[in-house]
Amino acid sequence: MISQNTCTNANHRAMIEIRFMPFPIHKWEPTDITEDNIFDTIEFLYHHISKPGELEYITTETGFNYQDYIDYDAEQGKQEFRDEVNLIICDYGEGLELLSNGEIQAIGKHGLEEILNAEVPEYDYSNIDEKVKDAISKWKNRNLDINERKQAVVDLANVFEWLKKTEKLSQILDKKDENALFEIANNFSLRHHNPNQKSNYDKNIWYSWMFHFYLATYHAVIRSIKKKEID
Repeated sequence: MISQNTCTNANHRAMIEIRFMPFPIHKWEPTDITEDNIFDTIEFLYHHISKPGELEYITTETGFNYQDYIDYDAEQGKQEFRDEVNLIICDYGEGLELLSNGEIQAIGKHGLEEILNAEVPEYDYSNIDEKVKDAISKWKNRNLDINERKQAVVDLANVFEWLKKTEKLSQILDKKDENALFEIANNFSLRHHNPNQKSNYDKNIWYSWMFHFYLATYHAVIRSIKKKEID
């Protein structure tokens, strides 16, 4: 086990834990070859990688001669490593990306990456902006389980609930469209529990649809509210 390995430079301090012995990789047991282990190893390598400079012949005080690199560039090494890794993992699953902080997160694909990575409009930080950003961050976590995916959808639905209670939503949506937003959350066993709710659906597929639907709707709604308040 390699645990709590720390890499430090002038601008960055990182700690990462790997719960199995990753090296040498060619001696991995079949049970070690899992998605989590592979991604954990990539993140570990990112935190410890540097690009070597020029080779130089060195002579020790005892007269021993050897060749070694005279310096290492950690930032350039990390950037080149990210570029190479991202060429591969961008097409894996729903699309992944190794970020500059060393974390692998979901970016979405097939057009979803744009809405997932769009800048959250500033409106009300504590009641809306922060909650939307937290939901997006939660959704991007590659270790997200099904219950956490559900919670991310609920968090976005709750933003619309706040907008409804403050009567902001009714300013730009008619009653029918407003009700449709909450029927999704209420009819798919997300927030309330009753016998009429749908539960026999593929949650991975439909949670993904609901999350991106709510997020896209949020962008449209909050921009419409801001425009109306300016006008």
